[in-house]
Amino acid sequence: MEKIALSKTALIALLVATIGLSVVISVVVTMNFAVGPQGPKGDTGATGATGAAGPTGKTGATGATGATGATGAQGQQGIQGVQGPPGATVVNSSSIFNINATYNTPIGNVATTAPANGVIIVTLNVGYVEMFYNNSCVLYLGTSAGGNELDICNHGTRVANPVETERIYFDMTTQAKVNVIAGNKYTFYATASKYYGNDMSIMSLSNIHLIAAFMAT
Repeated sequence: MEKIALSKTALIALLVATIGLSVVISVVVTMNFAVGPQGPKGDTGATGATGAAGPTGKTGATGATGATGATGAQGQQGIQGVQGPPGATVVNSSSIFNINATYNTPIGNVATTAPANGVIIVTLNVGYVEMFYNNSCVLYLGTSAGGNELDICNHGTRVANPVETERIYFDMTTQAKVNVIAGNKYTFYATASKYYGNDMSIMSLSNIHLIAAFMAT
């Protein structure tokens, strides 16, 4: 067998080449391990059980009051109802505490201007009459002094010159209705008179009220 003799220099060069090749192979192998393809992703594990609820936290501070909202639009005004008929719209009265009367003695009067077409109810009330039994008291109600066209009221004896002289006490009332026209003024008069007697005794009338109440129609 033929022996191959290598010089020192050739041997060193071969060794260096062998080491270099080994390093390259090692690097390639290492790179192949590092850059290899990624395997498939594993399945997600099951969700663990829900833990117990923690203690309730403290109530937070109350928030500031919100701004006042805008005022809503005004609603539509309702339709005004029909006005009903008026009642007694004007009441005038005249009061007299006491008066002594004989023949056709004026008691008083009351005036009213009618604000509209309607009626006036005129009432004369004498709360207390004192006189001798041998006379009668007559009340007249009219539209002129001493007039009696609206009403007449009589109380007492119907016998002329009776012999009885006892004093008597009573009250009297007379009333009338008068149709009136708007804007016109109406005056009503009350008169008292003795009747059926010629004596000079005086009858006394007190607590007298003359009232005129207007009502529209």
